[in-house]
Amino acid sequence: MQTVKLLIVDDDEDDFLLTKELLSEINQNYQLEWAPTFEKGLSLLGENSHDLCLMDYKLGAQDGIALLRQAHDAGFSGPIILLTGIHRAEVDIQALEAGAVDYLVKSGLSAEQLARSIRYALARNEVEKERVERLKAEAENRAKSEFLAHLSHELRTPLSAILGFTELLINKKTDLESLAHLHIVHRNGKHLLGLLNDVLDLSKIEAGKLELEKQTVHLSSFLCDIYFLMRGAAIDKNLRLRVEAPEPLPAVIYTDPMRLRQILLNLIGNAIKFTNDGEVVLHIQRLQEQNQEKIAFTVSDTGIGISANVLELIFEPFVQSTDTYAHPRAGTGLGLTISKMLVARLGGEIHVTSEVGKGSKFEFTIDPGDLAHAESELLRLDFDLANEKSTVVPRFNGRVLVVDDLRDIRLLIGHFVALTGLEVMYANNGEEVLQLIDAEMAQGRTFDLVLMDIHMPVMNGHEAAKKLRAKGFNPPLVALTAAHMKGDMDRCYESGFSSYLGKPVDQARLYECMANFLPSAPSGLQDEKKSNGQYILVVEDNLDALHAMAALLGLLGWQTITARDAATALVKVKEYSPAFLLLDINLPDMNGYVLAAQIRSTLPDARIILASGEELDKVRAGEAGVNDFILKPVSLEQLQDVLQ
Repeated sequence: MQTVKLLIVDDDEDDFLLTKELLSEINQNYQLEWAPTFEKGLSLLGENSHDLCLMDYKLGAQDGIALLRQAHDAGFSGPIILLTGIHRAEVDIQALEAGAVDYLVKSGLSAEQLARSIRYALARNEVEKERVERLKAEAENRAKSEFLAHLSHELRTPLSAILGFTELLINKKTDLESLAHLHIVHRNGKHLLGLLNDVLDLSKIEAGKLELEKQTVHLSSFLCDIYFLMRGAAIDKNLRLRVEAPEPLPAVIYTDPMRLRQILLNLIGNAIKFTNDGEVVLHIQRLQEQNQEKIAFTVSDTGIGISANVLELIFEPFVQSTDTYAHPRAGTGLGLTISKMLVARLGGEIHVTSEVGKGSKFEFTIDPGDLAHAESELLRLDFDLANEKSTVVPRFNGRVLVVDDLRDIRLLIGHFVALTGLEVMYANNGEEVLQLIDAEMAQGRTFDLVLMDIHMPVMNGHEAAKKLRAKGFNPPLVALTAAHMKGDMDRCYESGFSSYLGKPVDQARLYECMANFLPSAPSGLQDEKKSNGQYILVVEDNLDALHAMAALLGLLGWQTITARDAATALVKVKEYSPAFLLLDINLPDMNGYVLAAQIRSTLPDARIILASGEELDKVRAGEAGVNDFILKPVSLEQLQDVLQ
């Protein structure tokens, strides 16, 4: 029987002895401590070493109500029962308001009454403790989830720029040596993203926040991508990498391709890492497991193997072998832990067997969905495909608004969109979106698609989407977010979004998403569009500055015409009729203000922007019809803002 530590605060020793006698009649072990004064009672309550306190109402010159009010501030967390000689309703109310859990009259008090009051008080206190602990745990989980979402956003966002702009350069078809270097940067950026994902994924899985995105997966092309992703690492170590499936496999399965890829890349990567000679083999087959058809993947190697003591801990988090697995793993030590959790989420199990000096074998299964009507085919992988493939850029018609508070991401996504021939505009936050769309609608224009970040200052994406839908804005809204938490997708749809893309934004997936909402454009439309006024004319006499300006504008998706003097500029104005002009003020043959005035008489609707290292003469600029001004040196951000 558990001992209950009981504190009795009573200045009358006879009353204390009577209470002690009543307690002795109760079938419970009590460890009693007596405080005969107000001060002694307050001191012992502050130690918080008792389960319950019985407190007399009268304590010399002071009363128990005052002590009650101070007890919890002093640190006592247990229940307090007030004892009094005479029942008075107002004292009862005061006692309960001050924090007492019960109020008992000494006269006529029986052992049964006292035992029941103590029992109920302790039971209620336990329930309250459990409630507080539950609320505390829920608050901690919410805080953890919010921290993970914030961390995910803050770390993925700069990686979006690194990976995106590298991909942009890869698609520019540069020379072979530079292309090889760019692929190295891109590959290592992906590796860094993988390490980040390891830490975030483990936390999300443990918190029940990992969301699967199951979809149709074409097995042959999926495995072909896996092979090409890992082939380089195998070649670097003079290893053979084989993918084999001796029996027909379903042509299509239904699973989360990103998570399946994550498992396979981790297992194959480890196999290559810890194999010095021989080969690494990925074997795929169908099998029956508990009356259900599964797909089994086996990754085997001829490496150094895993010792028995490490094998027992291989799926534990933060375990990195420095023993038989020759050298410490590069990474977080979370890969196998996450792989095991992901396999379970995909409806399967994972097992490992190994022999030191001979190699290891990791086998796992997944639920491939309903295969009753799935076609089967022998696995055929086209190993002659190029290792690195550029994204095919489709052509679309329409206007797109790109919204992100970070300039690099805004420009990157805008560049991807502009490559398709679409007209692009930008906004920094939800409030700007509402203002811009109102302004466009007032002039009879709208957007065919809005790509909008979720986490933004001033007004976030959820709030902006709700307000847009409430105003009757019907075009599709696509959410962009770096926080891949469970419920994110549902919340986006509830806010009014039409679709959802995770960050870092993959160029190919962006185009797939856009294709769901935008009409395709016939070949050559963009060239026609440019010739109808979407060129930008840059006039600058300094050759280096001219090249830099043209390159920056190219990143923004513009096709530039250049001139180094006013005379050439006027000729090109007549030839191309550009919609935008960026003019240096100090030209060798004509002042920029004068040139602007002459261009305005020819192109009344063109937008003319002056660039100079000196402050603008606002009076002369107004007389010349100048729309805007940029102070040199010109940055990408300045150009983007002024061209909006």
